[in-house]
Amino acid sequence: MLVLVAIFGYLLVYSGGTQAVAALGWQSSGRPGTYTEFYNQSVSQFGSPWGIWAAHLGLALLILLVWVAYRFHHHRQLAWLWSVGPGVRWRYGLLCLLLAVVVVGAFAGLAYLGSEGWNPPGDWAWFLLAIIVTSPFQALGEEVLFHGYLMQAFGLVWSRPWFPILASATLFALFHGAQNPWLFLSRLAFGLLAGALVWRTGGLEAAVAAHVVNNLAAFSLALFTGQLQATRTMTEVSWLAGLSDVGLFAVFAAAAWAIAWAMRVPRQVA
Repeated sequence: MLVLVAIFGYLLVYSGGTQAVAALGWQSSGRPGTYTEFYNQSVSQFGSPWGIWAAHLGLALLILLVWVAYRFHHHRQLAWLWSVGPGVRWRYGLLCLLLAVVVVGAFAGLAYLGSEGWNPPGDWAWFLLAIIVTSPFQALGEEVLFHGYLMQAFGLVWSRPWFPILASATLFALFHGAQNPWLFLSRLAFGLLAGALVWRTGGLEAAVAAHVVNNLAAFSLALFTGQLQATRTMTEVSWLAGLSDVGLFAVFAAAAWAIAWAMRVPRQVA
């Protein structure tokens, strides 16, 4: 029941939040064309900065959804969702963030060298502002729901670690919409490795760091190379791109787990 309610809540909160911000953007832009046309062009294709604000803030509202469930249904503090600490273990989290910048940044740099180079739109600064401000909250919202709340909910169904990790990762990949097998594999692998990190390190810090930096790098790279709309509507990747993503996530996960082991980060409630 918790899983079903969480999925319904995701659809309701994300859709409602996205529509509300998009409507604000349509009104602020002087209501060009119909609202449906504006939504399809801005949100569905990231044709304007308003689309990024709407889509990402809609996902950021998942944090509020989980807080409401924790506070009013489970009567627990949200700190128990972040880690077994409870709460955010800032030192480990900052080290994971630095690690993600190095690993993901190197991958993004190689991708840029293999692209056609600098080709952003004329108003790229407004797009970049939207990406920088909203992407961290969007990634945090997804992690809090999928690898925080849903992993714990699936753990109530079957407490063997592999089940909540696999179940939450599968939902995470499926909720990204239409995709070919290699793109699905990429997203499933990220979900599996993020879930494994949550289990092996006792908290969300590493998964959140990887997700935030990956999204910032991916959207910024797409913006600067003129591929933002293509990235937003992407439904397939090649086998090489899919496996490269898996390799990238695996390198980060191994290093993040090694850091947690070296720091003796607690995995269980004391």
